[in-house]
Amino acid sequence: MKLKRLGIVIAVALIASFITSVSPANSVSSTSGKTVYTATMTKPHLPTAPADGTDDYRCFLMDPKVTQDSLITSVKFIPQQRILFHHAILFQVSAKDLPEAITLDNNGEGWPCFGGIGSGASFSSFLTSPWLSSWAPGRDVDVMPTGFGTPFHKGDRIVMQVHYNLLLRQLGMTVTDQSKVEITAVPAKGSKLRTLYGDMVAAPVELACPTGVAGELCDRGKSLTDLARRTSQASAFESAGINLMCGQSAFKPTPSTTSTCDKRIMQNELVVKATPHMHLLGTSLKLILNPGTPGEKIILNRPKYNFDDQSPTVLKSPIALKAGDTVRVVCTFDPNLRTILPALKKLAPRYVTWGEGSSDEMCLGVMGVARN
Repeated sequence: MKLKRLGIVIAVALIASFITSVSPANSVSSTSGKTVYTATMTKPHLPTAPADGTDDYRCFLMDPKVTQDSLITSVKFIPQQRILFHHAILFQVSAKDLPEAITLDNNGEGWPCFGGIGSGASFSSFLTSPWLSSWAPGRDVDVMPTGFGTPFHKGDRIVMQVHYNLLLRQLGMTVTDQSKVEITAVPAKGSKLRTLYGDMVAAPVELACPTGVAGELCDRGKSLTDLARRTSQASAFESAGINLMCGQSAFKPTPSTTSTCDKRIMQNELVVKATPHMHLLGTSLKLILNPGTPGEKIILNRPKYNFDDQSPTVLKSPIALKAGDTVRVVCTFDPNLRTILPALKKLAPRYVTWGEGSSDEMCLGVMGVARN
């Protein structure tokens, strides 16, 4: 009966995916002083994973054809094959990076982008590239808080980094995807909206196999080698780099079910909203301002993290960050969930590190901030 119900769910999802696929390509429409720009992937993409992995990170260059400097008030990501999506991140591409992005995109074919969205300039890593928006389960429309907008200049384009989770391929699913993005914006000239930017705090993940669980990949070194094989070497280097960034050993870190890292704030900011991101083993996430001091404040607290609800929290009262302040991210994980969750329980036991696959993990707090 369970398999029958699963089959029905998949069939319904595929029908819904087909219905959303018969949508218009790039378009522009205006109403009530706002303009809606629609950008669609140039070509359908058939997700495939490296080696025997179950994840495809693919980047696509999209042109919303914005004709004037604007402030974005909402972003709607519309996945054609929702059942295959782990998440999507939209990066802003300015004129200086556009030629490289056009070359990488190869006339709409896109390019593999584990560990970042490309090479050179602002294309070095998803942690340092300019985020425009992101989509994850539970977050269909990214609406800017009242009174704020995200800047987007005339001629700018979008790199859409998609994480296709192919664990369902074991059920025989083989479908292409051609998703789209809808951006609602107002002209920057004359607007009274404040500019909203993205800032984030990441922590390394080091989860040993639970007591009594054994396997070849429970060895950290072998697990990282496997991570590089089924994703990319860049992804494995990123795991080591985050450890170093957070004051841990890149090669012999201490495993823990709690991940934490402090970020020093370099300029005055006002936190307006905050969003958590972990994968399937995550159980809680906090963002804390100046922990252990009289001025300690909780920016974000998700005591019961739910991968299927990664919606942002708009703060009731924005929190001011000053240059020199510290923001700490704290994530907790339960490695035992690997033996319970349907998407993971058939996989070999492993030492879990930061990585971009659905069976890997992340600890990431994303803040929407205004700056003076």
